[in-house]
Amino acid sequence: MKRVTPTLKKTTKLMTAAVLTAGLLLPTTALVGTTGAHAATVAASTQATKNVKVTWNGKSVTSNAFQAAGNTYVPVKALAKAAGLSLTYDKMSGQYTLGTSPNKLTLSAYEGQVWIGAGGVGLQAEGRVSGGTMYVPLSVLRDYAGIDGVWNASTKTVALKAAASTGITIAEKTLKKTSGETVIDIRYPELSGSAAGIAKINATLKQHAEAFLADFEAQMKDYGPLDNEDLHYEADGGYMIAYNKDGLLSVVTQDYGYYGGAHGGTVQSGYNFNVKTGKEVALAQLLGANTNYRAAVDKKIAAEFKKQGSLLETDGFKTIGSDPGFYVTNGGFTIFFQQYEYTPYAAGIPSFDFTFASLLPKGTNPFAGL
Repeated sequence: MKRVTPTLKKTTKLMTAAVLTAGLLLPTTALVGTTGAHAATVAASTQATKNVKVTWNGKSVTSNAFQAAGNTYVPVKALAKAAGLSLTYDKMSGQYTLGTSPNKLTLSAYEGQVWIGAGGVGLQAEGRVSGGTMYVPLSVLRDYAGIDGVWNASTKTVALKAAASTGITIAEKTLKKTSGETVIDIRYPELSGSAAGIAKINATLKQHAEAFLADFEAQMKDYGPLDNEDLHYEADGGYMIAYNKDGLLSVVTQDYGYYGGAHGGTVQSGYNFNVKTGKEVALAQLLGANTNYRAAVDKKIAAEFKKQGSLLETDGFKTIGSDPGFYVTNGGFTIFFQQYEYTPYAAGIPSFDFTFASLLPKGTNPFAGL
């Protein structure tokens, strides 16, 4: 993994809580070489295939789904009832929570769309609101909610069920502290199971959380008391499980720190573990069947940056390098960059999705070497 220090210097304060629910940062994502499952959302008025039937373990769900923009949108409330998933609403934040960690989704409706967070990390995919009902993309349920779904074109039915167990159970651990002008809430995953690498993975993830806390407290001490009594120091650490099968566990962490002033800041990290050994897997290992993958990836990212016109410096991006920040999903993998690394704050965390099929010879299994 590309190591990124969580230190956020005084000269690069980035984001206020007014703009962001701490730790739930929405990345700006380009869909490069992706499937329709990750197609960009469009306005709810776009023509859609309606009356798509939904089943859970073979039994009909009370409300239908619909298809639009290359994705299938599943009704949240009806799914929760059929699958026995918890669905709660927080009046303070205006957010819904579907399911429990590590397959927890956070949902926030706005202007006909639904913002979605997985665990403590915001997603680029959005849901829809139609007729007062919230819908989430099937691709999100597959990737982050522990749900499998199969589309039957002949019957226009989506068959849903709980994803098969991988033999790894994930619990949430926390480092919390609230005192005076300080609020600390850092969450990280702890694994259990028979895989030989679990102890090493747990040690790495715990160390990451503790390092963030230590850095935050050191900077807080350096800053001294806040001038405004209405402000408080804040450390919020979130994570999502992006992939957990084929012998690979992919974890995304986001560390948000606020030290007063106009902005706080978020640092994102991607951990991709071989569960047999506990060692981290490099992107080059997954794409080993294509010795020229970096040139292909660089070219597409450079073209997308140019199209967006978001670079701080013209032609500022050259290459992802030998150790880029990335994580694996059901659809392929995502390469990301930090705030201000190449783009202004408003660009968020620039992220670029790729499919393995777009870069590897036909029939290649990227996980074969694990």
